[in-house]
Amino acid sequence: MAFGALWRLATGAVALTLPAMVVFADPGQAASGTTPVAGTQPSWAVTSADRGSAAASTPIKGRIWLAYQDPAGLARFDREVSTPGNAAYGHYLTPAQFRARFGPTRAEQRAVTSWARSMGLGVTAVTNHYVAVKGSVAQAQRAFSVQFHKFLVKNQLQIAPESTPRVPAALAPNVMTITDLDSAPHQMKPADDLPPPPPNRWTPGPCDKYYGETKATNLPTAYGTSAPWNLCGYTPSQLRSAYGATRSGLTGKGVTVAVLDAYASPTILSDANTYFASHGNAGFASGQFTQNLAPSWNSVSACGNWFTEEHIDVEAAHAMAPDANVVYVGAASCNDNDLQDAMARVVDNHLASIVSNSWTAPEDQETPALRATYDSILQQGNAEGIGMYFASGDAGYNDPATARGAGEGSDKLQVSYPASSPYATGVGGTALAIGSRGNYEYESDYGIFRDPLNSAGTGWTDPLPGTYPADFYQGSGGGTSYAYSQPSYQAGIVPNSLSGTLPNGASTSPMRVVPDVAMDADPNTGMIIGLTATQPDGSTAYSTARWGGTSLATPLFAGMQALAEQAKGAPIGFANGAIYHGYRGHLFTDITTQNPGNPLDFALNWYTNPSTASGPILTYLATTGTDGAGPALLATTPGYDAATGVGSPNYNYLMSFMIYR
Repeated sequence: MAFGALWRLATGAVALTLPAMVVFADPGQAASGTTPVAGTQPSWAVTSADRGSAAASTPIKGRIWLAYQDPAGLARFDREVSTPGNAAYGHYLTPAQFRARFGPTRAEQRAVTSWARSMGLGVTAVTNHYVAVKGSVAQAQRAFSVQFHKFLVKNQLQIAPESTPRVPAALAPNVMTITDLDSAPHQMKPADDLPPPPPNRWTPGPCDKYYGETKATNLPTAYGTSAPWNLCGYTPSQLRSAYGATRSGLTGKGVTVAVLDAYASPTILSDANTYFASHGNAGFASGQFTQNLAPSWNSVSACGNWFTEEHIDVEAAHAMAPDANVVYVGAASCNDNDLQDAMARVVDNHLASIVSNSWTAPEDQETPALRATYDSILQQGNAEGIGMYFASGDAGYNDPATARGAGEGSDKLQVSYPASSPYATGVGGTALAIGSRGNYEYESDYGIFRDPLNSAGTGWTDPLPGTYPADFYQGSGGGTSYAYSQPSYQAGIVPNSLSGTLPNGASTSPMRVVPDVAMDADPNTGMIIGLTATQPDGSTAYSTARWGGTSLATPLFAGMQALAEQAKGAPIGFANGAIYHGYRGHLFTDITTQNPGNPLDFALNWYTNPSTASGPILTYLATTGTDGAGPALLATTPGYDAATGVGSPNYNYLMSFMIYR
C-alpha cells in the first residue's frame, strides 16, 4: 500500500449493507466436484497479458483463509456491540470468546491442512486465521484445479492463476478465500520510509512558530496581501491546546494505543524521549512504551525505510495522549501478508483498544480476496472492542494525472484502502492555523497547490492558486468506494451526490465514502518530530523536522480517541457510530472553506535536495483548501464532505463521552 470514525449512534440496531465476507461462487456444486473461490485471480491476469504457461517447477506459496462460524451472526454482533443505545453496546468479547463463538474450529483447520498435504503442498503455518502452504506450480495446479501462466504486468512477467482457483466442494464451507497465489508484490507504503536511518527533511527557513507570526514582505503578494511564512512545525502543547485536549484535562491514562507499521527503528524510544524533553513535555515513563515485533524482517529493499513513519506515529500519539501506554507493533515487512500477521497479533492478543495505521494504497490494488482477509481481522477487532484507524492517503482522489497519484500506482480516480473498509475508520487531513496562545484559529481542507516564484522574483508563476495538475502537490485522500456499499452509519448524513456517484461519474446505489473524520495533516502546518537521521555528511545524529500528511492525522486522532476512552471509562471500539452521531450533535468542527477569498496560504523556501540540504533554494507559495480539480475535486462543503468527513474533533467531542460512564 501507499502513503500516507465512530458508528452512527442511535437506539436500536443499525443495519450494514455490505458485500458478503465469504466469497465462494457456485456453492451448490456436487460434493464430488470443486467450487471456485471468487476474487482470488488478480485483475491483471487477462488474456491480452498472457505470455504462456509457467514452468512446472516454479515455486508457489499461498494462504488458505479459514471461514468464520456464523458470519451473519458476527456482522450482527459487531453492529450491535458498536451501536450506543443497543443493549449489547460495549459488551465486547475477549479473544478466547471470539474464537469460541466465531473463529474457525480445530476440525476445520485440520480438514484444510490435511487436504493441502494430500495434494503435495507443504504446510508452513497454521494460525487462527489461515493455513499457509507452499509448493511448485505443478502441485498448485493439481491442488487448485487451475493452470498457472505468465502475465506481462508493467513490463515485468508475473505468475498467476489463468482462471479462478478451486477447492473441493466438501471443503468449501471451511475456506473464506485464498491469497498470495501470484508472484506480484502486494505491498503497502508508509503514508510517508532497517536500512541506515533515513535522511532528514532539511528546510532553509524562515518559518513561524505559530500561524501568521511573520509575513513574507520580501516576496510578491498573494490574494491581496503578503503571505505568512510556513510553520516550523507545531509542538505537542500547541496541538493539544488547539483541539481542546488541554482544556479537557484528559491525558489518556489507563488506555493503550497500538502503532502498527513495518520494521522497527532501534532508536525510537530514546529519540522520542529526547524530542519530548526538548519541547518541555514528559517522555515515556518506564514501561509506558513497549514493542511487539515480528521475529525477523524481509523485503527491506522493496519496502524502503519506515523509520520516519514510525517516529511520526509514536510521537504524535504520545503528544495527544501523554499518559496513554503505547505498544509499537512491527510487521516483518510492508507486504500484505506480514501486515495482516501484525494486525492478527493485535486482535488475537488484545494488545490495545486503539490501533493507528498510517499506511494505505489505491483500492483496486487489493484484490477482493485480500480485502476480505483484512476485513475479517477488522471484524474480529470490532467484536473485541478494538478500534482500527487508517490514513486516507495524501494523493487526493488518486488521480493518475498528478505526479503523486501516479507515484502511488493508481490507474484511475479512486479511494484508498483499508480506509475505505466499512469496518475501519478513515482519517483524512486538514490545514490547521494555531494562534500565538495555542488557540484554534482556522482549519481548511488539506489540499495543496504549490506555485513557484518566477525567475524575476516579481510574481508567482501561475494564476493563483495554481493550475491542475501541474501545481497540485498533495492532498487529503477521499471519495466514493467502488467496492463497498454504504454502511448504515453513513445513511442520511453522507449526501447522495457523493455516495451515489462513483469516481468515474457513473450513478450507483449508495456506496461507502471516505474519510470519516480529519485532523491536521498539511505539511505546512504539520508537527515537528525528532529522530536519528542521516546527516548531509553521511553521519547519523538526532535531528528534528516538520512532517505532515494523513500519516500525522491518523496518530493524532488515535491520541484523541485515547482521551475519549479515558473520559468514557471504557473502550470505544469501532468508532464510526459515535463519530456520525457526534456529527449530529455538533461535536466536530465543520471544515467548510474551499479557498474563496480567505485561503490559508504560506510562503516557503525549499532546498532542491531536502535530504542533503543542498542545491539552489526554491521559493513557493503554497495554497491550501483545494483538493484537486474537475472530476478529481474533493470539495469541502457545509456538512459531511469527501475531503474532511464530518470534520475535526474538539473539546465538546471529548466531553461527550462522559455521558457513557
